[in-house]
Amino acid sequence: MSNFKSTYGYEISYKVASRAKKRCVEKMYGSECDSFSMLSWFREAVLETNPGSSVVLEVDESTERFKRVFVAYAGQIQGFKFSLPVLYVDGAFEKSKYKGQILAATGRNGNKGFFPLTLCFCDSETEENWLFFFKHLKALLEPQGRIITFISDRDVGLLKAFDLIFPGNPHLYCYHHLRYNLSRKYKNKGGEIVVVDVLQKFFKVAYASTEKSFYFHLKNLTDEGGAAIIDEFIRKIPLKHWCRAFFKGCRYGIMTNGIAESFNNWIVAKRSLPPFAMLDQTRMKEMKMMSERSVESKSWTTKLTPKMEKRLKEQLDRSRVFRVIASHENVYEVRNDKYSYSVDLSTRICSCVKWQINYFPCAHALAAIQGARLDVYDFIDPYFTAEYYRMCYSFPIAPLSNVDAFCSSTEDFILPPVRKRPAGRPKSKRIASAGEKKLIRCGRCNKMGHHNKKSCTKALNMLL
Repeated sequence: MSNFKSTYGYEISYKVASRAKKRCVEKMYGSECDSFSMLSWFREAVLETNPGSSVVLEVDESTERFKRVFVAYAGQIQGFKFSLPVLYVDGAFEKSKYKGQILAATGRNGNKGFFPLTLCFCDSETEENWLFFFKHLKALLEPQGRIITFISDRDVGLLKAFDLIFPGNPHLYCYHHLRYNLSRKYKNKGGEIVVVDVLQKFFKVAYASTEKSFYFHLKNLTDEGGAAIIDEFIRKIPLKHWCRAFFKGCRYGIMTNGIAESFNNWIVAKRSLPPFAMLDQTRMKEMKMMSERSVESKSWTTKLTPKMEKRLKEQLDRSRVFRVIASHENVYEVRNDKYSYSVDLSTRICSCVKWQINYFPCAHALAAIQGARLDVYDFIDPYFTAEYYRMCYSFPIAPLSNVDAFCSSTEDFILPPVRKRPAGRPKSKRIASAGEKKLIRCGRCNKMGHHNKKSCTKALNMLL
């Protein structure tokens, strides 16, 4: 409204501005009601122009109302073979007239960026919808023959569906969500300082690399937070799902669901569009991204992707302070002035455990590799190479032509789902929970918390 005032010199009410925006969206992308019928054309168009894609549209046969749709493009299915064997699964709100939920599985490329794989539009994050999503996702992953590690925020419907469809796959729980859940245990039970101290110790527990260090930090956490709360919290969540020391699969150092959040934020503007427009606009955004990353990667001259090449150089600089002593074939002791580490190059194991956790050589491993006069690149996971990155984006998403999009028969008519609009003004941005807010240091009391110098109410002991 302020932009309209500054541009045209007229003041308009929020109601008028809202109506005008809705009319503009409808003129550009069609009515929200007709958008569901366009999904039939969208499915046929994608399958025709992108052979090997998966588009599953479910409609209630008795009412002819939309239920859900699953979309995965052939280019992304093929490209995912060359991304890390991890998938971030999460749900996000669809903000159009009929609301709904967007379920997504997002991969991670070798340059620490997200790699979109699948989308599913449905009414809500129910166990039935997650079952539908995981069922069709599994059909895409099984032919690739890789063991995929999943990362999620531990939604109830997601957990039940995951255990049914992927019972043998590793499943990591997002550290940030666990951190928030733990902070809620202390609501009205302790001051802000107590919660901050507990969360700092919980960080050390979750990120502990060995079982010995885990139990050491767990004792400190229990002493700080109280056995009644901590023991109950730890008992309800299996350690293998969140603690680095107890996870035995390929996690590549991942502890949070940040990639999923990045993808949801990347398509935030598209989530306000009608369903067909949302899927089509997201497709074009992904198509453009894959093309741009393909072109960009062709100019790289390093063997690894830029971010991983930078990480390698940093680790090599750290490795220069170590002395290497050979034990027997491929086994070395790596020492500095204070600590010593055992490195086995044949099994790619270091006693610091970080090589096994990150699937990237630590400084001790790099010292041993150089001491053995071997090529460091031979000990780096191929998913971090520029070659694999280029292969990720070598399978383009083919464009769609919609010249015949409005020639579909009445048999393809799909009614929108029955949804009741909630009261109040629709929220356009996600509201961050208290546990996600960044801690700051107060300039008055010098304590970490969510207050500043102006809002500080802490009692201070002034020395006269």
